[in-house]
Amino acid sequence: MTLQILSFVKLSDKQMELIHQSHSDCHLRCIRPKEAGDALADVHILLGYDSQMDMKNLLPQMPHLQWIHTYSAGVEQLLANEIFTRSDILLTNSRGIHGIPMAEHVLGTMLAYSRRLIEAWENQKTHVWKRLTEPDELFGKTAAVIGLGSIGREIAKHLKNMGMRIVAVKQKESTEPFVDQLFTIDHLSDALSCADYVIVTLPLTPQTKKIFNADTFNMMKENSFFINVSRGDVVEEADLVEALVTNRIRGASLDVFTTEPLPEDSPLWNVPNLFITPHHSAISPMYLDRSLKIFRNNLQIFPQRIGMLNVVDKQRGY
Repeated sequence: MTLQILSFVKLSDKQMELIHQSHSDCHLRCIRPKEAGDALADVHILLGYDSQMDMKNLLPQMPHLQWIHTYSAGVEQLLANEIFTRSDILLTNSRGIHGIPMAEHVLGTMLAYSRRLIEAWENQKTHVWKRLTEPDELFGKTAAVIGLGSIGREIAKHLKNMGMRIVAVKQKESTEPFVDQLFTIDHLSDALSCADYVIVTLPLTPQTKKIFNADTFNMMKENSFFINVSRGDVVEEADLVEALVTNRIRGASLDVFTTEPLPEDSPLWNVPNLFITPHHSAISPMYLDRSLKIFRNNLQIFPQRIGMLNVVDKQRGY
């Protein structure tokens, strides 16, 4: 049987050829969701970002769908559809490909803050030459990585190489070569209370939703800097605003938000000591190639399903 594969993202000729090399008996098309129309009816495998997956609309049009591979790591929109979650449709994602760009993004943010590079840029625009306000070092500081999956581990490695002390929080104990002290989630307060920088790389689950709120911000040191590159909904944004405005913590950087794009009237835009980036930390020219490498490896052994990479447990949410 010829596998009918549809990608909601345009792929290059080279990328399409590599897919055909992984499974010679397949027919691959690249069509935007709004233009897919009748092309959905015979699709066996669907590729796209989680944000493109409107299952309420798509599922009735795809009676032969067997497998969805997301170019994203997050699958919240897909799993919000109960019919899909209960189905036997295979779901794989792209977790593990984001570590390098996200670690560089976090490190760049920390260096920009520590070395006051944004202040220097603002001075340059107005032709002002003056000493920067209390430039600091990362060397010797403590970073707490909250959520130690593939992204958290890559961040820990980058920061350890900068001479930082690394503490981390994960569900189960394990041996971690770049972590000086590991805590379970039950001891989150111990990790937060000793950290100069708090970096969040948690998945969004019912247990992690709004886990960063007034209570957890109060656990942090007053000179701590908070960074979220995971999911917007792990943070209670109003409580973060309060913590920054009252100088309960020293500063923060958000790459993800409860509502995206961030509304123009959001109070976050005007909060002192808050850096905002537009869900940018994972963006890289290597992104799609890395995701498709996972897909091609899995395609070679589909439909047996045994040994496939990045299979999402639809009940656990990741």
